[in-house]
Amino acid sequence: MEYTNSPYKEIPSELISSYTFDNVVPILDWYFDGTNDLVKSVWTDEYINEFKLNYTSINIYGNTLSPEECYGRASSMLLKAFETHNIKNKKVAVIGSISPWIEAILLNLDNEIITVEYNIPENKTTQLQVVSYWDFQKTQNMYDCIVTYSSIEHSGLGRYGDPLDPNGDIKTMDDIHNNLNENGLLIWGGPVGSDALVWNAHRVYGRIRLPLLFSKFEEMEWIGYNKDELLNKSLDKCACQPVIVLKKK
Repeated sequence: MEYTNSPYKEIPSELISSYTFDNVVPILDWYFDGTNDLVKSVWTDEYINEFKLNYTSINIYGNTLSPEECYGRASSMLLKAFETHNIKNKKVAVIGSISPWIEAILLNLDNEIITVEYNIPENKTTQLQVVSYWDFQKTQNMYDCIVTYSSIEHSGLGRYGDPLDPNGDIKTMDDIHNNLNENGLLIWGGPVGSDALVWNAHRVYGRIRLPLLFSKFEEMEWIGYNKDELLNKSLDKCACQPVIVLKKK
């Protein structure tokens, strides 16, 4: 059966066991209909340049971004990862991108950028390329680095109208692995804490699901937060989102 009538306010009963590892992972309530969030936009040179002028290293490290970013310290954590691991003059894919703030940071470091989205914007700039997730999935274009922040945790929950899939996030990580060059890097960000399925908002990754998510990667560095402190936090539908640098095995 295909579960394509997303978003679902409640998990179909026959899928609960698969989503929760036989009821080991608790379910918390936090419902969104995010289908109207995915407004198809137009990316022009002017639009991209506005982000590039805002997301400079000086503005990021000086905390002078305007407007203030919604993810707190995300831009400084990502910039640190890019600088530390020499993500410069590389071929980079950004997965999950409603607006091109991550792309702007990477463009300022002279990278070649490909944005991957389910709902792709109309692209009128030559500064980057845009491809659908379906094309990314079926066409093996290899990348030196793939970046995703606050995106994977939604995969397969139907919040944004996508079909339900209890393993949607793990399948996305498989697709990322398949499209990385040998020893390529994944710069990943998402909620980490005590394992939880926050329906239908997101997953919180803890000691149960996080190792499965990273099974094909080697953990290189955690940026912004201490791994053990996050994994020892009490159950909460909200969670801190570190930046984790992973290398393809």
